[in-house]
Amino acid sequence: MAHLYLMESDVKVGLRENQVVITYFDNRGDARRLPIEGVDGISVFGMPQLSTQLIRECISRNIPIGYYSDDGHYFGNVSSSESIDPLRQKRQVYLTDDDSFCLDWSKRIIAAKIQNSITLLYYFERDHQFIDDELRGLHHSLAHLKYAESVDAVLGYEGNAARNYFECLPKVLRNEEFLFVGRSSRPPKDPFNSMISYGYSLLYRNIIGAIEQHGLHPYFAFMHKLKFGHAALASDLIEEFRAPLIDKAVVEMVNNEEVRASGFYRNDHGALYMDKETARIVTNRLSDIIAKGHRYFLDVNDSRTYGFQVALDKKMGNVLEAIERRDASLYIPYVWRPDW
Repeated sequence: MAHLYLMESDVKVGLRENQVVITYFDNRGDARRLPIEGVDGISVFGMPQLSTQLIRECISRNIPIGYYSDDGHYFGNVSSSESIDPLRQKRQVYLTDDDSFCLDWSKRIIAAKIQNSITLLYYFERDHQFIDDELRGLHHSLAHLKYAESVDAVLGYEGNAARNYFECLPKVLRNEEFLFVGRSSRPPKDPFNSMISYGYSLLYRNIIGAIEQHGLHPYFAFMHKLKFGHAALASDLIEEFRAPLIDKAVVEMVNNEEVRASGFYRNDHGALYMDKETARIVTNRLSDIIAKGHRYFLDVNDSRTYGFQVALDKKMGNVLEAIERRDASLYIPYVWRPDW
């Protein structure tokens, strides 16, 4: 199965004899075709035109279509409603008011996020050998997290760890043009933050799709607060994947000189975004990261290699079990085990 990324605004995409057909408005070049049976999702960047026939067929086949701006801002999606399970969602919503469940859930996710952040920094030791004092905030938060008595306290430890992490992360970059000071996201103020924000947006959309396909509601979560227009459950589940998937890939792109600082532009509001060519490079790299096999330890007895989408599907089964049995300890977060 393949995920289709449409990144050129001067194309039209239709359906003909069960094949997705991509052509340019001016009819230059040959039409590109692929069987719709081999498509598991479509991401639309900018203004490509999709035919009604294709959209309806995607809905009937439960193939999600996500819409993004040219620079990767996620707008929304078109997807089937057949996976909606109101009884399952009712149990999910009730649990958002269960303080004990929410606290245990939050501790497990943030512990994995902090551990994965520490592992990533050590993974790049060839570029900078960290001493314990440099990682003090991360280790302190990880050690004291278990004593937190509220979700807000957990998020406080997470915030302290994240500040320390983003103080350390620039030290593993070998290209001075990409050095940055702290995390900036709304808007991103430098090329590195622009790329990881873009990557998080792609990952966020993948997780929303998995949540919906398993009959849950992406807006009701157990750690992140309810907020208009915010898929809070996707924000819960993305945390443990940020460092080992997106941050790692972006660091490697910078250090391997796959991207250039000249491939970014600043808009009228001071935000820094990728130009189309840089966005194409980054999208291809990240889509490959998401598609290929990694060692996802989703169970103590299972160390098999999964692609991200398969691992995410298995993880959603784990989420469902925790919700159905009202026991957050059944949720097994993803802890990264790199092949050193």
